[in-house]
Formats: sequence, structure tokens, C-alpha cells
Amino acid sequence: MTYFVVEFPTISEIYKNNVLNNRFEIGRNIYNSLANITLKRYKEMIKTQRYRQALELHKTNKREANEAFKELCEEYRLSEYEFHKDVKPMQHHFKKNIDSNTSQKIATRLWKAFDELLYGNGKQIHFKKFGEFNSLEGKTNKAGIRYKDGYLLWNGLSLQVICDQNNSYELEAFQNDIAYCRVVRKWVRKKYKFYVQIVFKGIPPAKRNKETGHFKRTTGSGDVGLDIGLSTLAIVSEKKVKLLVLADRVRSFEGEKRLLLRKMDRSRRAMNPSYFNPDGTVKSIRNKEWQKSKHYLSYQGKLREIYRKQAAVRKYQHECLANEIVAMGDKIYVETMNFETVTEDASGRTIEYSRSYFRGDKTSFVIERSYS
Repeated sequence: MTYFVVEFPTISEIYKNNVLNNRFEIGRNIYNSLANITLKRYKEMIKTQRYRQALELHKTNKREANEAFKELCEEYRLSEYEFHKDVKPMQHHFKKNIDSNTSQKIATRLWKAFDELLYGNGKQIHFKKFGEFNSLEGKTNKAGIRYKDGYLLWNGLSLQVICDQNNSYELEAFQNDIAYCRVVRKWVRKKYKFYVQIVFKGIPPAKRNKETGHFKRTTGSGDVGLDIGLSTLAIVSEKKVKLLVLADRVRSFEGEKRLLLRKMDRSRRAMNPSYFNPDGTVKSIRNKEWQKSKHYLSYQGKLREIYRKQAAVRKYQHECLANEIVAMGDKIYVETMNFETVTEDASGRTIEYSRSYFRGDKTSFVIERSYS
């Protein structure tokens, strides 16, 4: 099954925004509480001799090692199903704000992180800090977070969804079935704004020119090779060869950022003199509670807005570049990119720096897309 996502802004009053902010904070607390429980089980599991034996076995026989890991996870209740069971009493305590489907998706979100830790390249599980948990989603469009007749409905809360009736892409998207909905919170111009991401089933519609009605871009056919660098991208197809600078329209804002950081540092030192040594260095005190002035919070909001603008332009350019690549061909080959640290001697000094190189054959990664 193929899915695609369309994001819509919402219209809501101040009290509804307060309710949503409260629900995001509840979701963050549920995530952290569940992570705390499961981390204790994980730490107990890795202490066992069976776990160490499975690690040694993984070097010679990966299949038997994976079976051993699976048995250990079942014994110590480290599975997505167990996470769903653990989150149930937490959700029941906050049932007026968080429904069961949403709480299970929070548990699934944590399980994906644990799955990467157990079987992938993950190193640790991170707890969500205040303001870092900015999305909540449901499982279906029948219960919990759901869209109906231009409104997002969720546990007694109703948000009007803004849909442009002159936008053919959005109108064609609603002709597909809705899989589930996601509420997203974004910090825009010193305040939170809320958006609804509707996940549709099917193939995304092609965008049209408003004046002529013709398709803006069609899917190409043939092979396309990509050679990705740290800041450049080389594209080779049957008809075109390009070398592009990634996100070249993103402004640096280095002067503004430098001034804001200096203002923030002066404000922080003025509000917390006991945390600094006479030479200006920070004292090594655990659990420091920094006092932040109104000026500091204002500077912090301006800096956050700068980063948001840079991220928005960068994302827009990457999406346009992805559409351009898909228009060149339907089989895309991407070179594998690796990093390593290289030590060299120059003028009697040892210099360490990071470099990137490409390794692997042409068929290291293939994306095939077809439209009917």
C-alpha cells in the first residue's frame, strides 16, 4: 500500500491552543515514563550472561544470535506489544486528553527507537525535553484524531482545517481514502502554530499549472545516478548531467546569529553570576537552574526564528530537487556515502579532519517508482 501526506493549517482559538499544548506535554510525559520503564528492563537484560553469549555468537552465526536476542526480548518484555500494554494504564489516567489509539502510537514511536537500539545502529534512547515533542497521530480515521467535513476532531476538540478550494492538488488528494491524521506543532514567529497532516492511501496526484491546467512535471523513464557530497550533488541521466550545490538559496544569517548569541551570553552571565568563575568560565555544578530574563527569552525566540527560516528554505529546495530527479527517470541509483577520520602530518603537525568518500557498486541503492 502506498501512502502520501498533505499538510493543512488550522484555525483555532487561544483556549484550544492551550488544550493542544497541554496534550503535547502529556504525550511527552507518557513517552518519557514509558522510556524509563523499558530502559530498566533493557539494563537488566544486558547484564545477563546469555546476552553476552548472544553478542559473541553474532560474530559467527547471525541467525542463531537473532533468535537468542528475540528470546531475551520476550523474557524481559521488550516488544511493541508489551509497550502497548504498559502504556494502557498511563493513558487511562489521561483519558480526557489522550485516546487509546494515540497512546499506542506513542508506544510505537518509542518501540522504533528501541528496535534501532536492539537490532540497528542506535546507541541509546533519548528522553524528550520540554518543547521537543511536537507531533501526535492516530491509527485510523474512525476514532481518536480524525478528519471529518473540514474539521479535525479529537476528544471533544474541534479545529477548522484550511483547505484551498482553488488548489487542484488538495482537492484531488481528498478523493483518496484517509489512513490516519497527525497533529503537528511548529514554532513560528514567537508562538506555536498547529497543522494537520492527513495521510492518504494511494498515489499522490500530479500538480497542475493554475493558468493552463497542464501537469507541471511528469515522471521520467530510465536510469538516474546520484553522487552525493557534503554540500554538492552530481546527477547523471540519459539526457542530462548536472553538478548542483545543495540548498544554495539558504541565507547564512551569521552576523545576526553572532550578535544574538553575544547578547544572550551577557544576559545569562548577568542573571547567574554565581555559576561563573572569576576568569569567566562556567563552574562545574550539577543540575544548574539557569535564570532567564525576558530579554534573554526574546533573543532566544529571534534565534529560533532564524533557524526555522533556514530549515524551511532548505526543505523546500530539497523537495524541489527530489521532484526534478524523479522527472529524469524511474530508476534511481545512489552511491553509498561513508565518513572516516584521516590523520596526516603537515609541517611537523598532526592534523585530524573528516572526509567523505563513496564506496559500493552502482546498484547499492535502488528506488523504483511507477504510476498507472
